[in-house]
Amino acid sequence: MKAVEAAPPAGVAAAPPEATDAVSAEATVAVSAGAGVLAAMLPGFTGRVVGVFGSGFYVAAGDDIFAVLGPATWPGPLHLQVASLPVLPAVGDRVMATETALVTNDLRIETARCRPFVPRLPAGGGRVPLGSDPELWAGLVPAVEPDLAPVWGEVVAGVRTGDLNGVCHRLQGLGSGLTPSGDDVLAGIMLVRAIDRCRRPALRRLARKARTTGLSRAFLWWAASGQSIQPAHAVLEAASSGDRRALGRVSPILAAVGASSGRALLAGMALAALEPPRYEPAATLVCCR
Repeated sequence: MKAVEAAPPAGVAAAPPEATDAVSAEATVAVSAGAGVLAAMLPGFTGRVVGVFGSGFYVAAGDDIFAVLGPATWPGPLHLQVASLPVLPAVGDRVMATETALVTNDLRIETARCRPFVPRLPAGGGRVPLGSDPELWAGLVPAVEPDLAPVWGEVVAGVRTGDLNGVCHRLQGLGSGLTPSGDDVLAGIMLVRAIDRCRRPALRRLARKARTTGLSRAFLWWAASGQSIQPAHAVLEAASSGDRRALGRVSPILAAVGASSGRALLAGMALAALEPPRYEPAATLVCCR
């Protein structure tokens, strides 16, 4: 992956200030780390900066990829939030992890007291089935992105019948950017389907073989595992409790994330909530009984 001015990841939006001051001009402290970051950032990890944008940078090593972000962002499974970013590294800079820090050429991020981001999904679909009251979602579902319009009818039909293989085939990599809109919609669908833990192994297999960018594939894998950015979980919690006021408050927050990522993610979540599968082909159903 080669990028000097990369697009910010899903989750870069105004968020409640939780950070503290940086330790020094060249040092800062980690505030929150997602599960994908913690799995990659083990002592001895060595990667490279593969993209830089205004509020952070991407780090990659093999199949591992995550974003280091400043404080005005939302937690997510692939996000390492820091108190501040006094300097930004350059694309190609080496990144190393020790037991207590993540280090680049000009920046040291203390990680010893980093708070893990551990989101929750509504248990068993929540107190109220997500799609039981379509009016809950009325007016909240964003318009379909132009890139997705030609396949949207087939996507809806695939979600309705449980053909997630077909849905993945039509949406994977569709659109521009490091997380194309098609992948963001697919992540929303997977996140809702992952409420049923029995589905997660099959969903992860679909995510792993998706033909898209490395960052988007990682985002899909975590959605299939039941994790996304914090506003997405807030939307599901509000919907599962039947709280229209809360849903009306948190949905615009999710929709405002990134240039289009939040809107596409919300569209996928709403589609999966409103179109529970009428049947599930054996290819995409995994029973854990």
